[in-house]
Amino acid sequence: MEKKILVPTNFTKHSWSALIFAMKLFKKFPCTFYLINVYSSRGSLSEAMSIHKEDDEETNASVSEKGLARIMQGLNFRKENQKHKFEQISFDGSLVEGIQEQVNKLGIDMIIVGSPGDTAGINTAENNKISKITEKIKECPVLVIPEKYETAVDPNLEIVFPTNLRKPFKPSELEHLIELAQNTECSIRVLYINTEGKALSTEQEKNKEDLLKQLAKVNTSYHMLTKTSPTTGVHLFIESRESDFLALYQRKQGFFGKIFNKAAIEDIDFDPKLPVLILKEIR
Repeated sequence: MEKKILVPTNFTKHSWSALIFAMKLFKKFPCTFYLINVYSSRGSLSEAMSIHKEDDEETNASVSEKGLARIMQGLNFRKENQKHKFEQISFDGSLVEGIQEQVNKLGIDMIIVGSPGDTAGINTAENNKISKITEKIKECPVLVIPEKYETAVDPNLEIVFPTNLRKPFKPSELEHLIELAQNTECSIRVLYINTEGKALSTEQEKNKEDLLKQLAKVNTSYHMLTKTSPTTGVHLFIESRESDFLALYQRKQGFFGKIFNKAAIEDIDFDPKLPVLILKEIR
């Protein structure tokens, strides 16, 4: 089945790197990659995924279109998969509005976005472009790739998936986590942070059992850390194991919110230096 992948670009190195990562990630699949550049014709570029400035002689629209054309030209020299197709979208408006509109209209399977520097930049307190995408886009997973990330050559790659086990997962919500694990040949490490040192409730035990059953298609193990905060626990687990990916399930009252609330930020400045997959709640 063909995959539809949306890649926001502002014509920088990190957005190009995200596109190359996306092509490698889905190298075994027929895919259409939609390259979107968001600009503003209303004088402000603060919300746009764009680096160009207004010019008296050239409109933001034409700069956007020419930038996308250059990317398409560069892709002509890459022939990794003949089943990969590329489309370009130049959108006038806000970044979140532009991305969400394409998700809804095109039936996008995943958004893959590059982050500048060596971190994912997903901390919602920073209120940057990446955090706005991961926080506000609905019902479509987002994979964030730090610019300086390099995939390890290691037979023991792993994805850390923290959860509080309070709610069951729908199979459709875990589909992209399983797919990422299969495409990268990663194991999944389910992580439960037991902040109070209490035994799992009956409901949590059932949710744990159901989750592990759903993840049985890939190599999966369960881990628990006690008497630590969610933010610190996830950070220490990743650091100690040198994990390769982090997957977070975004539910308003769930684990995602606890990692990025104000108290957690004061506890530890957590901004992962590895790719982060944000799974979305499907209503």
